[in-house]
Amino acid sequence: MIIQIEAIEEILPIFREYLGCMSQFYKIYNFDSWCNAALKNLQKYSAADYRMIYLLKESESVIGFAQVDKHLRFNNDGFSIAEFYIQKEHGRNGCGRKLAEYAFAKFPGNWEVAVTFKNTCALAFWEQVISSYTSGKFKKKKCPPFNGYGFLFNKE
Repeated sequence: MIIQIEAIEEILPIFREYLGCMSQFYKIYNFDSWCNAALKNLQKYSAADYRMIYLLKESESVIGFAQVDKHLRFNNDGFSIAEFYIQKEHGRNGCGRKLAEYAFAKFPGNWEVAVTFKNTCALAFWEQVISSYTSGKFKKKKCPPFNGYGFLFNKE
């Protein structure tokens, strides 16, 4: 089941798990400070029209989430997957694809997903999901200073 949430309290436990996972891809000198900054940024999602959080639940447990916003690195307008996470034990069974496609279907127009070069699993996941979703009609771009790829497509 996928639901959109208004308040962030329901995402906090899995968001902290996500931050722990993401920390392996970045040079972080003070993990607590980094987490606090990420949680402060997360607070903005409950106050802005253009920021949405979708939770993926199995029974009553949150097993993943997608944050959608308009913070763009590659496009001038459209939507982006800002943060995305599926718990490891729920990976490789279609849950992530289902959540990604659900988010894409909510908003027509330009889309982008930015992924750091170091996150090779995410790069493979997004290339496969977006290629399938768009029937291969997407672009994969580099854009300094971001140290990764952007997957760009238009969803009519």
